[in-house]
Amino acid sequence: GASSGIGAELADLLAARGHSLLLVARRQDRLDELATRLAATYGVTVETRTCDLADRAARRELTAELSSRDVTALCNNAGFTTVGEAHELDPAREHEEVELNVVALHELALAVLPGMVRRRVGSILITGSTAGIQPIPGQATYSATKAFANTFSEAVHTELRGTGVSCTLLAHRPGR
Repeated sequence: GASSGIGAELADLLAARGHSLLLVARRQDRLDELATRLAATYGVTVETRTCDLADRAARRELTAELSSRDVTALCNNAGFTTVGEAHELDPAREHEEVELNVVALHELALAVLPGMVRRRVGSILITGSTAGIQPIPGQATYSATKAFANTFSEAVHTELRGTGVSCTLLAHRPGR
C-alpha cells in the first residue's frame, strides 16, 4: 500500500534515510509518480511492483520474489475498511477486506521473516489500529482484521527477541 496515505509517507521517510525501495500497490501510475519523485529527491533506487494484494494469485508471485531477496525492512501497510452493519454488507467485499488486511499481511511477513532471522537483521512494521482493541459497530470486519494485525505483530515482536530482527506495531493507543 505504498501509493498513498501512510504507505507513501513511510516510503518518503525511508528514502530520505537513503534506503532503496520496492514499492507495491495496485495502481502503476501512482507508483511511477512516487518512484520518480523519491529517486529524484533522494537519489535512491526505487523499484515498483503492481500487485492487488487482495488477489491470492497475484500475491503469490510477490511473496515468492520477496522470499528470494535480502529484504531488510517490510512495511506491511495495505488495507481498507468497509462501513455498515455486517449483515447488510456485500459478503464478497468483506471477504476481500479479510484477504487484504489479514491474509496478505500474514503471507508477506512470513515471506521475509526466515531470511531476516537467518541473516540476523531486519525490521517489519505492521500498520494496526486502535480499532483492533475495541469492537466498532458498523466496522466489525475492519475491527476484527486490525485485532489480528495488532496481536500478530505483538506476538512476533516477542518471538524475535534476540534474533536481530524486530516487528513493530504502528498504532495510536490513547493514553500512551
